[in-house]
Amino acid sequence: MSESEDADGPPSRVGPIVFADETARQQLLEEGEVVTFRARERSTGETWWRRSRTGPKEGDVIVEEIGECDPRDIEQLEPYGDKSGFQSAREWRHAINALNDGLEPGYLYRVRPINR
Repeated sequence: MSESEDADGPPSRVGPIVFADETARQQLLEEGEVVTFRARERSTGETWWRRSRTGPKEGDVIVEEIGECDPRDIEQLEPYGDKSGFQSAREWRHAINALNDGLEPGYLYRVRPINR
């Protein structure tokens, strides 16, 4: 049973994921995996990604939750820094702050392309 499927019915819907930040997009496209911070919990499983909230589909991906994260604690970002696309966990934290209008606890997700 996939992560997006429940025992009582058909697969649940997984909304698209947006990569507005160029650094994260490049990590996904060039390295085939990106770890991303989201301020709110999101659905996981197979979906697609886009550059903006209303932009066109760019590719198919699978989204997996890593877990809760408080970006104010740099040590929580450091294990995933090399997969964020940023030069350091501190640079990543700066981007999280800018994209989310502050540093509040949220969630980390691993996103990988689906090769079809």
